[in-house]
Amino acid sequence: MEHAYAVFFDKQKIHFISEHPERDTSQYSTVTTKVDWNQFRAFIRSGSSAMACVGADPSKKFRQFASMFHVIEAAGGLVTDPTGYWLFIYRRNRWDLPKGMIDKGETPEQAALREVREECGIGGLKIIRPLEPTYHVYPLKDTDNWALKKTHWFFMRSDICCQAEPQTSEGITKAEWKNPASLDDVLQSTYGNIRVMVLGCQQLQKRMISDE
Repeated sequence: MEHAYAVFFDKQKIHFISEHPERDTSQYSTVTTKVDWNQFRAFIRSGSSAMACVGADPSKKFRQFASMFHVIEAAGGLVTDPTGYWLFIYRRNRWDLPKGMIDKGETPEQAALREVREECGIGGLKIIRPLEPTYHVYPLKDTDNWALKKTHWFFMRSDICCQAEPQTSEGITKAEWKNPASLDDVLQSTYGNIRVMVLGCQQLQKRMISDE
């Protein structure tokens, strides 16, 4: 199975993929072998949905791209409760998942558990398994520089059913448990990297149920 990377800016995606003679690249507005700074900024300004960087070694292409940014690492979690509902937060008019920066001396697991507790006010948390990390870019305030954030994700379980308490000081206005089979409102109003991660977790849950 090939290893590919996807980097998001809101809902725009830059996909780093391997070469295949029969690959259909019609879904991409631009197909290139290297993404330099000018290409990146032109793609962002265009508003196009997807760009592909194709090469024999997608990991190398991705590392070359990442070297243009200030790289930040964060961690967060998708939490399920004993009833099987999933926890989401609402911040800046988008549905999101609790996450935050990894503090010095913390492991990604420790940071993810801390951020969920802080942003949603819930305890009894246990990490079930790691999930695929996501990547997104954004401009740094008051500079011409951009950051690339790698977020480590973990599927977690809370052993207690409780009312989540949004951390309003962080701009979170809602923290709600939702049925994972009915997430249309979330998927229509979230960021590209969160959408991909949630869709992947829905598929993972279906496989877990079928294996029981």
